[in-house]
Amino acid sequence: MSFIKRFQGSLGSLCLPPENASYVVAYSGGIDSHVLLHCCEKLNLPMRAVHVHHGLQSTADDWVSHCQTICDALSIQLDVLYVDGQKKKGQSPEESARAARYSALQNNLMPGDSLLTAQHLDDQAETVLIQLFRTASAAGLSAMPAVKKIGEHDHLRPLLTFSRREIENFAKQACLYWIEDPSNHDINYDRNYIRKNVLPMLEQRWPQITQQLTIVSHLQSNNLQVLEDMAAIDLANSLNTSINKPIVSAYEIVSVLSITRLRLLSSARLLNVLRYWLAVANHLHTDGLPIIRSPTRNLLEEIEKTLVNSHQDAKPVIIFNDVEFRKYQNDLYLLKQKTNLNLKAFKKDRNYNRSWLPSTALNLAELNIQIKPVLRMGEGLNKDLLTECLTICFRRGGENFHPEHRQHSQRLKKLLQEANIPPWDRETIPLVYFKNELIAVVGLWVSKQHAVGEEEGWVIDVEAL
Repeated sequence: MSFIKRFQGSLGSLCLPPENASYVVAYSGGIDSHVLLHCCEKLNLPMRAVHVHHGLQSTADDWVSHCQTICDALSIQLDVLYVDGQKKKGQSPEESARAARYSALQNNLMPGDSLLTAQHLDDQAETVLIQLFRTASAAGLSAMPAVKKIGEHDHLRPLLTFSRREIENFAKQACLYWIEDPSNHDINYDRNYIRKNVLPMLEQRWPQITQQLTIVSHLQSNNLQVLEDMAAIDLANSLNTSINKPIVSAYEIVSVLSITRLRLLSSARLLNVLRYWLAVANHLHTDGLPIIRSPTRNLLEEIEKTLVNSHQDAKPVIIFNDVEFRKYQNDLYLLKQKTNLNLKAFKKDRNYNRSWLPSTALNLAELNIQIKPVLRMGEGLNKDLLTECLTICFRRGGENFHPEHRQHSQRLKKLLQEANIPPWDRETIPLVYFKNELIAVVGLWVSKQHAVGEEEGWVIDVEAL
């Protein structure tokens, strides 16, 4: 069977052709992606190409020119995406570049599009070895699936059953012209070291090692499916969906688990459901981008030890990249900060205050919210206060407050505890003062002395900016 026919069968087995949409070929200009592009063009598939400019090589602009020349000759639309592929804190250079690349590719996809990338059999074998040397679990050793989701789109790898030698031979026979990335020869990168030094040595002893490692990947993928089926059951039993989201918070609550239910699981099942929980959370996040990439086993074990199995009164915090894991009232919270606010500096600013004439709206850029008065019958504060100059500030500690419908004043801290407001939200709830008197806690209470009876009053409405 010809190479093109094999490719057509491979692609057809992965996904039906998109209707009124395109296959989107991730085209680097290298041999693998050029073969992918060439096969799609020969089959006259609905398609366009995307080249990601990482800004990491001095010749990157030349690669753009090469890709544009090839696509122009084939009458294929080419989109060039410019990203910052520089190494990020907590990531290897490869991880940073890959994260930037796939984020850009996902954002470029249109409704119905399917992304095609050119990973092949040897890439799969290399990935298995990389994950093995990193002591990966089944999730890592299952390596690269032929079909996966990237956001709402299908990500397909139709060359995954083709070897590097087959791809090279076809490219030469088809007289294709491609570019070589000089970084592919740098053995300081793990994948290149394995490709140049480890796999050739293994092939001398076990000539079928590439195919055997691919079988290992397939078996681990099957094991992973069983683990995920069990994790889905455990997650459904552990999710707490009854958490009331606060009106004002510097955090987005991504997901919450019941620690009481988690403690019923064995350690192995607990770690399995935590891994699956974070994978599911990537799809829950409001901006559509992964909230947490590749959680390490050390992270999962730290969550188990520090949060799930800590004492009831413990208040540990685990920060991983841009997310936080916290514990409150036997629940495990996955949080993401809503804004670029430096919360530590914000909380240390004990002298923060803003003047507010409540007849108009006030933007609190620090929390990315706007507060404004809304008239309500028999509810809220006395209308006389609408013409007074009020002050907005935040907790400094030691405040007393007498809410409406309470017999006595109490410490604000105690009231917030009774209202089940998590500690991390208590510092960012705006407090409203008239002169030196606390008259409202935004989103929660108004003071008894200034509350209206049956007449018309006003409440403080909160909107995101």
